[in-house]
Amino acid sequence: MPKKRNAELASENIASMYSSTSVSLIFTELTAVIAIIIDGIIASRFLGADAYSGISLLSPFSGMALLIAGVFSTGCSIVCAQLVGQGKKEDANEAFNLSSLITVLLSLVVVVACIAIPSVVLQLCGVPLDKYPELNPHMYGYLDGYKIGLPALMLVQVTGPILVMDNGKRLFSISAIVVCVVDIACDLLNVFVFHGGTFGMGLATSISYWAQAIMLIAHFLRPDHYFRYSLRCMSLRHLGAVCGNGTPALVKKLATTLKDVLTNYFNIMVALTTAAIAARGIQNDYLQLFLCIPTGFGRALVTMAGVYYSSNDLKGLRFLYSYALRLGIIVSAIASIVIFVAAPLLTSIYTSEASVAALATFSIRWAAVALVFYTGSSLLLHYLQGIGKTKTANTISIFERFVFPVVAAFVLGRLFGSEGILASASVAEMCLIALVFVVNCIRCKGIPQEITDVMSLPRNFGGAENDNLYAQIKTKDDVLEQCERTYNFCLGHNVDEHKAKLMALFVEEMALNIIDSAQQKNESASVDYRLHMDGTRLYYSMMDLGDYFDPTVFYELHADDDPTKNLGIRMVMGMAKEVRYYSAFGSNNLVVYVN
Repeated sequence: MPKKRNAELASENIASMYSSTSVSLIFTELTAVIAIIIDGIIASRFLGADAYSGISLLSPFSGMALLIAGVFSTGCSIVCAQLVGQGKKEDANEAFNLSSLITVLLSLVVVVACIAIPSVVLQLCGVPLDKYPELNPHMYGYLDGYKIGLPALMLVQVTGPILVMDNGKRLFSISAIVVCVVDIACDLLNVFVFHGGTFGMGLATSISYWAQAIMLIAHFLRPDHYFRYSLRCMSLRHLGAVCGNGTPALVKKLATTLKDVLTNYFNIMVALTTAAIAARGIQNDYLQLFLCIPTGFGRALVTMAGVYYSSNDLKGLRFLYSYALRLGIIVSAIASIVIFVAAPLLTSIYTSEASVAALATFSIRWAAVALVFYTGSSLLLHYLQGIGKTKTANTISIFERFVFPVVAAFVLGRLFGSEGILASASVAEMCLIALVFVVNCIRCKGIPQEITDVMSLPRNFGGAENDNLYAQIKTKDDVLEQCERTYNFCLGHNVDEHKAKLMALFVEEMALNIIDSAQQKNESASVDYRLHMDGTRLYYSMMDLGDYFDPTVFYELHADDDPTKNLGIRMVMGMAKEVRYYSAFGSNNLVVYVN
């Protein structure tokens, strides 16, 4: 096979899975912030600057709620991805159900705190209640309405990534649209019909969150899905793994929340008028919206990286990370240009007050400039989480989300006042990327030349090159070529001739089944194929993006049929020491281990 084809490494399938998963997870992130942004826009236009300022000051509160949910969302995603890759369906469901239940229980604790000690909650947001007392009624009102939707919001953060993994990308995208439509409709009813003020705005958001949560819950109540809700399918033995893998999310969210609290405080202290507070609120709203792009790309990477890392697949992981960086940076660069140019228009959506508009436009343009840097850091952090580099990810998160932004806000705020505060987060992100680049140059003793130079992988990860056979199968001619390569690979690694022939026949039958199925539907087939010799054990994996097809079930269903049919599948399944099948990210995956 030509080296170019071998180097492709199923790039089309990985790219397709990653890009479609990223889009869905960007929608996941949007659902957490879009309703609040809609509330802010409508409040600013119809309820006034004070009402909007009050709502914007509560931004750290939603960050606190997402902090809790983020631990179980990220931890559950990573643990479930690993268990799915290992073929442990019941264990994956136990981790999923446990994470969902704990998240709901913790959300109720937060709701009780909002009811019992609302003033403490507001003070935790970095809001000195005596500085601008005219804003207090708006903050209390919005909090009263918003807290009702907290259980739904937090549950969606956990179930969203699992829904995408469970081939529910379309449903989740639809649910994200439902959030927007319901929230806008309820906000307008509140303003023009019920006149409920900021309480009504918060309640509208809660209703939209519950609308989405009900759609997701319905999916997981169906028995025909890989993941489903069941109180009987739950075990505390996964709690340590979920929390351990979720600590980077905890550190990141905690650092972000503390940064927002301190920045709120710094901004209020240096602000000459409430215009600076409103501008900071507008910047924070849009920044949350913009950051859905890098966060969505990052969350897609963390789950997929976990699958390829656990498979000891160097080429797959290398292509995935490099493709994620290329796609993420290109998309964020285009978005940055559009945002920079459209900054005045984006500001006008919120306000027409000249003093607020000037500062808001300035702040949005700073956020646009930094978006590419945000994408680079998000992909780095999520990649490190996916390969288990938790301590490194935590360290970077602390510097990115707390140390650099707080220092920048303090210094720039003292030097330039409110404008310095508005530019501080972007300046901090640029400094972080510069620091990461310097550290990588020191580690590589020069400028990194290959993507693997910055991937922090163990030595000999993936095995020697001659112990791996990679291919992409699209046609029946490819099948014949790979059968021959499989046979020669096995003989070259001291596999006896009989087993070598069976493995070649197995590849032929599996690939032809997939190609024939695709041709019957007038579709093109693309099969990723890998053979890896790990000591005395032969590792076989095959992945395609076709319809659900479990070859282990296929084998069982046809075990009593004509013994001359599917002989390779029968024989290899019979002598295999371990067989795994899973369907994730819209793909079919078969893994077979043979001694």
